[in-house]
Amino acid sequence: MKRLPLLLGTLGGGLAGYLFSNKKLREKLSSAKDAEAAAKLLGEHLQRDGKKLAKQIQEFMKSEEVQEQISKARSYAEKKVEEAKKEFEGMLDSGTKKATKAAKKGATHARKAVKKTTANAKRTAKKTARRMKAKVRKLS
Repeated sequence: MKRLPLLLGTLGGGLAGYLFSNKKLREKLSSAKDAEAAAKLLGEHLQRDGKKLAKQIQEFMKSEEVQEQISKARSYAEKKVEEAKKEFEGMLDSGTKKATKAAKKGATHARKAVKKTTANAKRTAKKTARRMKAKVRKLS
């Protein structure tokens, strides 16, 4: 986004240069009745001189300064993308660690519950076995 003002400024400067260099256009624009008429006049002149203007813009875009700025913008964008990737990977690693920790806790709790349930089942089975022995003794 830092390079957008440069581009807009360049286009505005190109249009201003075009207005300053075209005396007929300046005279017609000063005698225009309203903004619509001025815009129409500017459009007609730009249509006629469009090829010249396009060549000048192409030359400007191929200039060393612009190419240098474009390469700077490209490297800046690549740097920001790399930073975003690293941050995202860090978040993923953090989430993976938390999930692993939660899974370990869950497994530990499950083991404890199974042990507790098994111990309770053993106690209950022993009590039942004692009661049955007592009943069998009574019957014999």
